[in-house]
Amino acid sequence: MVKLVGGNVVNHETQEITREYRLNFNNDEGIWDDPIPPEITSSVLGRTATCSISRTSLLAWSLMNIPQVEVADVECGGWIKIVIKTGAAFDEDAFKREVTEVLTGVTRVRSGRKPSEPARDCARLTATVASLVRPVTQTQAPS
Repeated sequence: MVKLVGGNVVNHETQEITREYRLNFNNDEGIWDDPIPPEITSSVLGRTATCSISRTSLLAWSLMNIPQVEVADVECGGWIKIVIKTGAAFDEDAFKREVTEVLTGVTRVRSGRKPSEPARDCARLTATVASLVRPVTQTQAPS
């Protein structure tokens, strides 16, 4: 917290309310363009989907489900701009751990199914993503 004194008349307090981060996630690894099957897309979006999304999109959607995140914007060059809400109780170390967990989880999601085990692989992929993210249809009340 910073106190600003304007002349000798008024004290003003300023508090940080947002912060921006740059998540460099793509180091020329080929996995970020991998298509994620519609079953996984459905799990992430919380509704039936008929198309695949890229692993990059899955990462952005997953980051949006961290409570403090207001924007997770994919940028050219393999990075995501993350805008977060902050306040007196904001714990930066905990936030960074949560981002790391999401990033690790998304990299572990397989992009396809083995032809010999489609049902089991689909169930495993869906369970993995469901454990990482909440459906996007859940919204928080405006503060």
